[in-house]
Amino acid sequence: MSEASEPSALPTREQAAEPAHPLRKIFDHANDAILLIDPERDRILEANTQASRLLGYDPAELTRDVRISNVHPHEMERLRQFAQDVKTRGQGWTDELSCMRKDGLRLPSEISASVVQVDGRDCIVAMVRDVSARKAAEAALRRSEARFRAFVENAGDGFFLVASDGRILDTNSRAAEMLGYQHAEQLVGCSVLEIDAGLTPETFAQLLAELEIDQPKLLESRHRRRDGSVFPSEVSLCAHGEAQAPSYIALLRDVSQRKSAEAAIARLAEMGEFAAMMVHQIRNPLSTLRMALDYLGRQALTEAARKRLNLAQRESDRLGRLLEDVLAYAGRRTVSPEPVALDALIQALLPSLQALPSVADRRLQVDLGLPETEIQADPAQLREVLINLVVNACEAVAAGDQVSLRTARQPGTASPMIEVRNGGAPIPPEVLARIGQPFFSTKDAGNGLGVAYVRRVAAAHHWAFSLESTADAGTVARLLL
Repeated sequence: MSEASEPSALPTREQAAEPAHPLRKIFDHANDAILLIDPERDRILEANTQASRLLGYDPAELTRDVRISNVHPHEMERLRQFAQDVKTRGQGWTDELSCMRKDGLRLPSEISASVVQVDGRDCIVAMVRDVSARKAAEAALRRSEARFRAFVENAGDGFFLVASDGRILDTNSRAAEMLGYQHAEQLVGCSVLEIDAGLTPETFAQLLAELEIDQPKLLESRHRRRDGSVFPSEVSLCAHGEAQAPSYIALLRDVSQRKSAEAAIARLAEMGEFAAMMVHQIRNPLSTLRMALDYLGRQALTEAARKRLNLAQRESDRLGRLLEDVLAYAGRRTVSPEPVALDALIQALLPSLQALPSVADRRLQVDLGLPETEIQADPAQLREVLINLVVNACEAVAAGDQVSLRTARQPGTASPMIEVRNGGAPIPPEVLARIGQPFFSTKDAGNGLGVAYVRRVAAAHHWAFSLESTADAGTVARLLL
């Protein structure tokens, strides 16, 4: 003991010097802090070296100056209750107390205590362990679990934790909503065979046998709602844990909308094939009719008959152009890219462009600014895109007006671009937003398929296409390649 008037339950250091007493050696060299305390007198009777290190006091200070209330200033009521429980049972344990160091730092502590008699008084031997690291790890784990739970609860997919016998151990609100249950707890304990209409006990056992730990497997199935209706589903299933006794995580996605979209796309593809077939079927008799009209044009006709013939020829030509536009738009966009010298391709295309009736009587200004640039493109489709853009721009202005075609780098980037610009009145925003929709056009004889074709080719090449129209700049069609 530190004071001569206080009794001690342990041999003194003088008594333990020769030979060394086993209890004193254990007491002095223990890894945990050990304190002999008298709760009634609020005194520390004895403390080992680790207690001195833990609390930040000199060994002599602990027994001379420090009171138990100094070490537990905020928890004395709880400490008294703990001490009383220890005295009643003879021993006790808690990890709900903390120790205040000399420097004011508060350490969460684990305390194991037992009763010892000192001069006929019930005192307590307390073994104290700093559990700051453990408490911090537990708090971090709780935060991690809370984040994971928040992620699971707010995920767009249904989440399931499944035992090897198929029982659902845990799930989230999205899964309950998807399957028509009010609460996720209603699904816990159910078998996956009750909700997966595509599984049988045999196929489920085979599926689990094929899984490897932490190797997810994606499969399509059909899931059954609580009301008995079934929807197409996609499941990502993964085994985790020990290979001898794994559990399984399943992510469920309702793919009804995707399946409907795929069916619609397939239907559109069929319609495209049908449209292409009809165009080919119509073009043959139309060619025959055009030949007959040309033959009649070489005959001697009255003025009234000649006017009717000219009208029929123009309408025949318009129908032929419409069929070509429909075929171009409805056809499959199979891209065969190759290196294309952009300016050289445009230069070679200019004679054909300038010979077109809608271009011939407009002033086409060409500014080619990428003489050394090659791009990856399907050259045939790129030519059709250029023809469509230039013809559209020329048809939007009067004869003699200027239309410009230029190539350059996009400002601020190295991306090559093509711009076709025309003047005239700006296109209203609500009309501009609809340009490119098939069969929507601002021209009397237009069908809207030209810009629609440009958009399809741009999408197939992963180009960016934009259309802008202002009073100052005019209407600008831009392809960012």
